[in-house]
Amino acid sequence: MKPFAIEPDDRAFALARAGVVLASSPSAVSEGSAAQAPGADAWHTVRQLPTSTSTRHLGCVLREAQPPARALSLVAAELARRLAAHPPASGERIWIAAPAGAERFGLGALLGVARQLGLAVDGFVDAAVVSAAALGGTGGAIVIELGLHHVAATLIERDGGPTCRRRSLVSPRGGLWLLYQGWLDLINTAMVRQTRFDALHDAATEQQLFEALPGLARDAMAQGVATAALTSAGERVEVPVTRDQLAHAAQPVWREIARLLHELRPAGGALTLLVPRAVAGFPGVREALAQFAGCDLVSLPAGFAAAATSLLDLTPRSATEPVRLLRRLPSGAEPALAALAQRESAQADAPWLTPSHVLFAGRTFALGAEPLVVGRAPGAGHALTLAEGLAGVSRRHCTFVRDGAELLLLDHSRFGSFVNGERVAERARVRAGDEVRIGDPGVTLTLIAVGDAAP
Repeated sequence: MKPFAIEPDDRAFALARAGVVLASSPSAVSEGSAAQAPGADAWHTVRQLPTSTSTRHLGCVLREAQPPARALSLVAAELARRLAAHPPASGERIWIAAPAGAERFGLGALLGVARQLGLAVDGFVDAAVVSAAALGGTGGAIVIELGLHHVAATLIERDGGPTCRRRSLVSPRGGLWLLYQGWLDLINTAMVRQTRFDALHDAATEQQLFEALPGLARDAMAQGVATAALTSAGERVEVPVTRDQLAHAAQPVWREIARLLHELRPAGGALTLLVPRAVAGFPGVREALAQFAGCDLVSLPAGFAAAATSLLDLTPRSATEPVRLLRRLPSGAEPALAALAQRESAQADAPWLTPSHVLFAGRTFALGAEPLVVGRAPGAGHALTLAEGLAGVSRRHCTFVRDGAELLLLDHSRFGSFVNGERVAERARVRAGDEVRIGDPGVTLTLIAVGDAAP
C-alpha cells in the first residue's frame, strides 16, 4: 500500500501522495500573537514581526533531547494546519521522511505530536536514502541538506545492492537563514553607501528585501548583475548587485558544506552529489563544489523525499508492531521521479594532469616508474625521508605508484593519509594540484606537473 508522506524539512516542509508533492513551504509560523493563531504561516512576515514568529521550533523538536512544550505545541499546530489543507484519506497510512538532522529521540517526539493529532504513522524513512534510491543507479552518493539553521550531508552506498545510509554529518554553522542574512547585509551596506537609505532599520522594508532575495539571486546568476529594489514612503530605492558579490557573501555557507563533503567523501571518490534545486541555482555554490573532481552534481526539487516516500510499497503496520525507521531500501529507479532530477553544469572540470613530482620543503621528488615511498624510515631506494618525531607519521607511511597513465597513493599507515582533507581508504587516484597530508598534524606534500605530465 502506498503511503501518504510527510517531509518535515524546515526549509521546505512537504506533503506528498502517489509521487506528487501536494505542498511545500518553509517552516516559519506565528507564535500566537499579532492577531494570528499559533502555527499560522508566517514566512511573509518573518522579518517584519520577528518577535512573534518562530523558525526554530521544528529543529528544536527534531534535535533536542527535551524540547520545550512551546516548540511541541507549535509543531502540532503547524502540522494540523498543513494537513487541514491536504488531509490524508480515510485509512491512508502515513510515513515520514526524516531529515538528516533528526535524532532518534526527536523522531519519537514528532511521533508523539502525530499521535496527539490522531495520525496513523507507520514509520519513518531516511530522507537521504529514499531520495537516492528513487534515482536508481550505482555508486556512492552524498545528499546535501540545507535547512533554515543548519547544513547536513549524508553518505549513501548503492553498489549493486540495497541503498543504505553510511554516515551523516550535521552542522549549525550554515543554513538558509545565515545565507540570506549575508545577502541582506551586503545589499543594505550598498544601499547605505549609495543612497543613505538603511533598509534594515525598518521592518517593512527589511521584509520586502528578504522576500526579493531568491529572485535577485536567480537574476544575478542569469545576467551577472541584478537590481535590488524596494519601496519606502512612495519612493523607490535600488542598487545593483553582482553575481560575484552574492557568491562572496555566501562563502561561509558554501565552505561549511564543502567541509562536510570533504569529511564524508573517500579521497578522490567519484560520487554523485545530490543538492536541493534551490541551492544549485544560488551564486557561488557550483564553483564551491567544482573542487570535487569526478563528482556529478544533481539537483532535486523541493519535496523530492516526500514524493519518493509516497511511492514506496510498504506493508501496513499492525497495532502490535513498533514504528519502524528505515535506513536501507531496495535500489530501483522511479522513472517519474528520476525525470525530475537535473544534472547541473558546474564549472568546467580542470584537465586531469598526472603529477610528475612531489614538492616538499622546497625540494622536488620525481614520480617515475619506480614507486616513491614516504615515511620516517621508508627503507626504499627511491624515498622521501621525513624527520623522526613527527606526530602521526609512520616509518613507512605511504607510497606513490604509477598505474598506467595515472598515479595512485597507497596508504600503509595507522594514522592515515589525506588528499585535500579527505582520508584515503587504502588507495586513491591523485592529480597535479592535490595536497597530501600525512600524519596529524603531520606534514603536507604538494603534487605538481612539470612538462608533459598529462596522460
